[in-house]
Amino acid sequence: MIKQLLIEWAVKQRWKKMQVNEDYDVEAFLEKIPIYFDSEKAANRKLTVVYEIHDSGKNNGVWTVSINEGKCTLSKGDSEQYDTKLYMTAETYRRILSGRLDFVRLAYSTGAVRFFGNTLGHRELNHYLTFPKNAGVAAL
Repeated sequence: MIKQLLIEWAVKQRWKKMQVNEDYDVEAFLEKIPIYFDSEKAANRKLTVVYEIHDSGKNNGVWTVSINEGKCTLSKGDSEQYDTKLYMTAETYRRILSGRLDFVRLAYSTGAVRFFGNTLGHRELNHYLTFPKNAGVAAL
């Protein structure tokens, strides 16, 4: 009986740690993509990456990042034609942002992020971004 109670308590504590801070706003981070975008790196490139965030309450949503000939735009909503679509929770995205979840090695291989289309599109997008020293993010 005590063992079962301890297990339940431990699971609840772990669940609390996994919950996204209520102040955390996925869209606020996604809005930084056009700001950190380096048009010289993507001068003649077309790329569309869709972020679909689920199971996250107020952070649920779909955003599309479009790169076309040196210009980057972020729009709310899905795109029928995309190079890469990322499907994940807000907590998974927060861990990628902070560098606590290695996107290349862990997020994809463990299934924390589901990909549709080209699995390298997110890496390519991050290649076109230049983060200032005080950005506080490892990847977007």
